[in-house]
Amino acid sequence: MATFTVILEFAGRTYIRQVKAASPASTLKKIATGKHGKTAMFRALAKDTPAAIEGIKNCWCCSTLYRDQLALVNIVKTAD
Repeated sequence: MATFTVILEFAGRTYIRQVKAASPASTLKKIATGKHGKTAMFRALAKDTPAAIEGIKNCWCCSTLYRDQLALVNIVKTAD
């Protein structure tokens, strides 16, 4: 499994978490099943497949509307 750094921008705040997972999509699912805050938001994010950011290696993004606000996530593979 690789280490992914997850950067969430939501409601004017930035949240950062590192997760060991097999893929960017499984990273979101793993956070969505955790016991920390923001799990409901990550369940909404996990419904979508993270898109690779063109021209950037090992970096993906996805977004969703949560409580009528944009939640934007960038996922960076930071270690194997």
